Amino acid sequence: AQPKLAKQSAFAHYRNSEGIDAYDGELYFVSKRFRMLYILDLDHGTYTQQHTENGRFDGDPDQMQRLIGDNGKDEHGIVYFTESGGDDAGIHGRDGQGRYFTILESPVYKEETTGLAFSPDHRHMYLAYQMNGILFDVWRKDGLPFTGKTFNLQYHKEEA
Repeated sequence: AQPKLAKQSAFAHYRNSEGIDAYDGELYFVSKRFRMLYILDLDHGTYTQQHTENGRFDGDPDQMQRLIGDNGKDEHGIVYFTESGGDDAGIHGRDGQGRYFTILESPVYKEETTGLAFSPDHRHMYLAYQMNGILFDVWRKDGLPFTGKTFNLQYHKEEA
C-alpha cells in the first residue's frame, strides 16, 4: 500500500520532476508541471517550495546546477536553471536569499535550454539550445566566476 500512496502523492505534487541537486542536507528539485522549486531538508524532515514562474522566467524549469559562493558558503551560492518554453528560453538564477534573475535569453532560439555546465574555475558557463543544436560558451565581461560578486543586477519583481 505504501508504494502506491507514494506514487499517488508524487503524481499529485511533484509531476515532471527534473533537475535534482543536493547540498549540505538539503535536496533541491523542480517540477516542470507546477513550475515549482522544492527544497527538502533531509535532516529535519521538512520542506519549502517556491514558484519559479517569476519575472522573465516564464517557461518551465528544467535542469539545475548549483554553484557554491566564493567563500564556500551556500548563502552566497546560486542555483542556475535551464528553461523549457516560455517567451524567450534562457538561463535564470536564484540567489541564497531566494531572489530570481536572468542570465540570458534568446528571442531567436525559443525551444529549450539544456546541458548546463560550468568550467572547473566557474568562469565559463556552457549551455545548448536543444532543438537548434547550438552550443554556447558564456563568460562574464568582468572576468569574475559565476559564483562571484554581482553588480547592477536586476532581480525579478515578485508577482502579486
